[in-house]
Amino acid sequence: MTPYQRYLEETMSVMMPQPGPNAHASQDGARADLDVSARGRADRLARATAGQMQAALALLSMLDPEAFEIAFTAVPLTPGDYPQDDGDEPVPVCRQCGALAGIFPDHGLRWLHFRGDHIASAAQQTYHPGHAPEVTWILPDENPDDL
Repeated sequence: MTPYQRYLEETMSVMMPQPGPNAHASQDGARADLDVSARGRADRLARATAGQMQAALALLSMLDPEAFEIAFTAVPLTPGDYPQDDGDEPVPVCRQCGALAGIFPDHGLRWLHFRGDHIASAAQQTYHPGHAPEVTWILPDENPDDL
C-alpha cells in the first residue's frame, strides 16, 4: 500500500460504514428502522473530521443541490453570507409612512410593515404601526418622503 493509499484509508475509513451489528437496533417496525438509519448517519457525522464533512458537503452540492440547500437551512446565515444588493431593484414601501413593506408567508399572504434589510435572506422583524401598508415601489436610492 502506498503512503497516499494509506492516508486515504485512514481518512475515509471513519466515514465509511463498518461491518458489524447496529448499536441502535430495534424491533419496533418500519418507523424504528428510519430512526435507526438516522441515528447511524448521525453517528457517522459525529465521527467525521471537519475536512471530511467539507468533502461530503461538496459532493452533496454536486449530486443533489436541493438537498444541499435544505441541509444549509439548519445553519444560520452570517452578515457576510447575504447576497450583495446592487441597488437597482425596486423596493416595496408604505406610501403612508415610508416604511419597508413585504409579504411574509408565515404571517399570511398580505403586505406587512417590517424593520431590517430589504434583501429576502436578511433578518427582518414585522410590526404594525396602526395602519395597513399602502404599497408603492421605489429604488433604494430614492427617498420615501418624496412620495
